[in-house]
Amino acid sequence: MRALPSSIRMRDVLVDVGVLVLVCLAAFLPFSREPAAPHGWTVLPAMAVAGVVLLARRRFPLAVLIVCVAVGPLGVLLGLPYTPVFVLPVAIAMYTVARHRSRAVTLAAAAVLVVLLPLEELLLTGRGLDAAEFNSPATVQPAVLIAFAAALGSAIRSYFDALESARERARKAEESREAEARRRVAEDRLAIARDLHDSVAHRIAVINLQAGVVARALRTDPDEAEGAIAIVGDAARSVLTELNDMLGLLRTSAERDIVDEPDFDRIEGLLALFAKSGLKVHMHVDGAPRPLGGRVGAIAYRVVQEALTNAYKHGADRTAELVLDYTQEELIIRIANPVSDPPEPIGADGHGLIGMRERLAEVGGRLALQPTAGRFTLVAALPGGAA
Repeated sequence: MRALPSSIRMRDVLVDVGVLVLVCLAAFLPFSREPAAPHGWTVLPAMAVAGVVLLARRRFPLAVLIVCVAVGPLGVLLGLPYTPVFVLPVAIAMYTVARHRSRAVTLAAAAVLVVLLPLEELLLTGRGLDAAEFNSPATVQPAVLIAFAAALGSAIRSYFDALESARERARKAEESREAEARRRVAEDRLAIARDLHDSVAHRIAVINLQAGVVARALRTDPDEAEGAIAIVGDAARSVLTELNDMLGLLRTSAERDIVDEPDFDRIEGLLALFAKSGLKVHMHVDGAPRPLGGRVGAIAYRVVQEALTNAYKHGADRTAELVLDYTQEELIIRIANPVSDPPEPIGADGHGLIGMRERLAEVGGRLALQPTAGRFTLVAALPGGAA
């Protein structure tokens, strides 16, 4: 069992000492209905025993209650006079039972004592069991005291149970907040990784391929090499600009999105960028174009960007076909490009395809890859029905 804090142990010791002193002093109080009833030193030994027994009431509440109830009869058997102050340790023990045991046990113990203590007093004082004695205030007082002690203990138990329940709810809420914070941090990290890949992958691919063009054409075709170097410079500047913008967002504002969401309405600008880099994209639109929701539009933009980047990196002749099919319920994006024959293996998705699948899953979209001899087709479906 976990040890209690030192402050609680000291508090319990002080309370126990106070109970012991109270029970012993009660022997001198004129609680009896007869002024001539003996008190004081004559019953002090029995009260002292009850007080000492009460020190164990928290560990053995029911056993201590039974002992306290038996103090009165045992004292009379030993020749001590009976006095109503014998009810005081019983009431304290009853309170402890109600405080630390279940309500069923408390009700059972209180019901027994409410009947037993008046009978005990009448029998031990020799007043008899007639109706007049039962109805007298002195006979009813022990039952009232026991009922009050049981009710007080139950009420305080309920209060502390409610307090503990509130603390437990607060602890769980704090754990939930911490788990939510960790989840959001993980999501932010994933968003950073995705956006870094989507924003930078195309430019890095351009730099890589154009560097190969420069190395091949530097001596044989200086004009082609010069054009390739210009494209490399533009791509490098774009990469640096996007990285600086992203780092600026991360440093200056924790409340903003990780990166600005792209806009699918600006897809023409993306195609122009690919065309400048050397990838010719033939776009065809089926159905009536309509605006997409903010998140869906951003994901559609990223899907087209990643698919065209893959076509630029792995395509056979730097051409690609983009089809936007606006159906009644969805936007179907098809991007196809020629590949070497036989097609390159795609058994394991790259980071770009993994990112596309994750983004599409966020909005209930789907991704399908259709490699065939000499051609590779990517099909993405996003929710975007007609309004």
